[in-house]
Amino acid sequence: MKHTILTFITKVEPSKVEELREFLSAIAGAADLAANPHLPFGSLKLLHFASLVIHEDETYGPYLIFENNFDGSLDAYLDELYENAAEGLHRMYSSCRDYPAGSSAERERILSYLRAHVVRPNAYHIGNVGRSVERIRREDGLRDNLENFLDGIVKGGRDKEPPGVLRQEVQSFARSRPDYEWVANATPRQTGMERFLPWFNIILAALSALVLLPLIILPFIVWAIVLRRKEKRDRELSDLGNHGHVMRLVEREDRTQVVQNHLAHMTLVKPGRFRRATLGGVLWLVNLVARTSTSGTLSGIPSIHFAHWALIDDGRRLLFLSNFDGSWENYLDDFIDKASVGLTAIWSNTVDFPRTSFLFYEGSRNGTLFKAWARKTQTYTNVWYSAYKHLTVQSVDNNSSIREDLLRPLDETATRSWLWRF
Repeated sequence: MKHTILTFITKVEPSKVEELREFLSAIAGAADLAANPHLPFGSLKLLHFASLVIHEDETYGPYLIFENNFDGSLDAYLDELYENAAEGLHRMYSSCRDYPAGSSAERERILSYLRAHVVRPNAYHIGNVGRSVERIRREDGLRDNLENFLDGIVKGGRDKEPPGVLRQEVQSFARSRPDYEWVANATPRQTGMERFLPWFNIILAALSALVLLPLIILPFIVWAIVLRRKEKRDRELSDLGNHGHVMRLVEREDRTQVVQNHLAHMTLVKPGRFRRATLGGVLWLVNLVARTSTSGTLSGIPSIHFAHWALIDDGRRLLFLSNFDGSWENYLDDFIDKASVGLTAIWSNTVDFPRTSFLFYEGSRNGTLFKAWARKTQTYTNVWYSAYKHLTVQSVDNNSSIREDLLRPLDETATRSWLWRF
């Protein structure tokens, strides 16, 4: 299963920002976001997560950022998007510059406009590799029904039966249901080639660097010297942020009815080709390594569903979007404790990030300054949609493991472990 991560980024007419903001507020305020009449996200069967963000900047002006994380190809998704949300798309993008359509009926003009404004990530991470929206939802329903069946066994006083017997009863229950015929056709999360290729690319890059070492060692030393000189002159964050801005962000976070959150960041890349080139190289390396993260974690962080970094405005700004489990505070703590090296290497090339040393060190380890910087550069999310807002990355993986092992032979130890998944 191929996943696609991208954004549609468009410039908003300054005179229409408030009109657009009100329109997005109407979408976000719908009693049922998935079924709202303008952009009925729940009708988009390929969509995992989506967000709409209005980002305003004195230099670059107002932008509309439409994040999409979906299954399959862009063309298939655009067809589905237009079929279900043509009127909403037309109304939304009528507030943006150079929008060519005069009505929602002008399908090709609308889709051509979207294609022209696609921004693909420089680096990205997928928490639950190889699972479509349909599969995630089906496996969640399966786990619920099997768990209820096991609860019935416990209530009937038969919980002392051997694990093998309990498992056989669960299997018989699943086989007895015609609507569970799909359970036996558990396709691999990844093909052998999909698992092999990321590691091959890393080995190839390492061997290439080794072969070229005599040629690159001197430029690398020069780069390190220039980097260190620039780091010593970097300014540090002096303004710890606007309280009103922080409170506006907090009101959309940590809502009790969901276990997930959304994060949108827009940062200025430090001026000069040196910093832009360094950041581009770091993102390339991060993306190379991230392709090997297929077990639900990124640098030890187990809570990221989809995340990506994209350089925009000719590499002068860096956009970061993340859909994650838990609270903002815990997410940032995970960054500091488990992924400090990688995130410092990325964001040390952006303005006001805590001062670093040789690209990888210090920086985010200054937790107070890092969190202040993160809040200051965070952008309010106007609309955010999750196709399975009650599931964590780990619970999606757990549900898949239950389904994958349901009908295959297991020894006694594996059977006990399987039953503990409920």
